[in-house]
Amino acid sequence: MDLNALAQAEINYGKYLLSQDHLYKKIPENQRSELIQQAVECGESAAENLVADDLRNYCRQEKIEIEFFQEELKAENFRFVLAEFQLPRLIRINQSLLTAAEPFLLAQDFFKDQRAADILLAHELYHYLENQQQLFTIKKQLMYQTGPFKRQARLHALSEIAAMSFAQAYLELPFSPVILNIALLYPIAPEYSEQLAKQLLVID
Repeated sequence: MDLNALAQAEINYGKYLLSQDHLYKKIPENQRSELIQQAVECGESAAENLVADDLRNYCRQEKIEIEFFQEELKAENFRFVLAEFQLPRLIRINQSLLTAAEPFLLAQDFFKDQRAADILLAHELYHYLENQQQLFTIKKQLMYQTGPFKRQARLHALSEIAAMSFAQAYLELPFSPVILNIALLYPIAPEYSEQLAKQLLVID
């Protein structure tokens, strides 16, 4: 897989991530682009407003625990947790995936001077910030009809879009952080990773 070429491609990860939301078909087509843009701007704004030179120091100040966990990696179980935020103050990062992917990442020109753990940490830190600051991405953004009933719901994909935007803006990444997902999975589940890369490239 040529991740360097993928890193230079214009990837609309917002459209891809939104399309994965279980309520995607309920979102009116004329509202999708605006919702994506709002999420992107929310992530960028959170990065701009974060007064912290070092994410780990910030986590210590906020009493956020960072846990690196291990697990057995099997190709047939490719739906690994790369990282996750758990309320109220826990960020878990998959050390097994980081270790397995390190040689592959070091071979990628676009990834030089980047630390995969920092990207995952930044992404998950956004989820802490959105809850602490009650940002747009945790509100109910969608109203839809089910039979005679009107319902309101939160689109969880918008949180993921904003978290990607936050990580990219805060770390000043020259590529979309969503590519890291592909890179971390490739050494363990190459077929699934390549399939994901193709899906990202066809989203326009």
